[in-house]
Order: sequence, then C-alpha cells, then structure tokens
Amino acid sequence: MFSMFAKKSLLGLDIGSSSVKLVELEGSGSNYRLRRFGYAPVPPEAIVQGSFMNATGISEAIQQA
Repeated sequence: MFSMFAKKSLLGLDIGSSSVKLVELEGSGSNYRLRRFGYAPVPPEAIVQGSFMNATGISEAIQQA
C-alpha cells in the first residue's frame, strides 16, 4: 500500500562541457538527504556549444559517475 511517508529517491544529473555530476537524494516526508554523489570528467571536445559531439564518451562518463 502506498504511504505518504515512504522514502523516495531523486536523481540529479548535470552534463557539462568538462564533467558529469550525479547526485542521489533520499526523501522522507518533506526532508531530503544526500545519499550518494559521483563525478567523472568528459572527454575533451565531447560537448561543443551545447551539442553532443561524442555520445559514447559522454555515456561512459555517466556510467563512471
């Protein structure tokens, strides 16, 4: 049965031109706490002016994070 007090997890992903950052937040009620975080560099020139030029390299950075 669903409970409004059940723990919820939220993921945040930031894909930048030089790195990928990932966080997992765990929520209970109206409070959240940082559960995990990760960081991985993106290969040079994988993202140029907001365009993904190397999707494989970006994907690998996300997996590492």
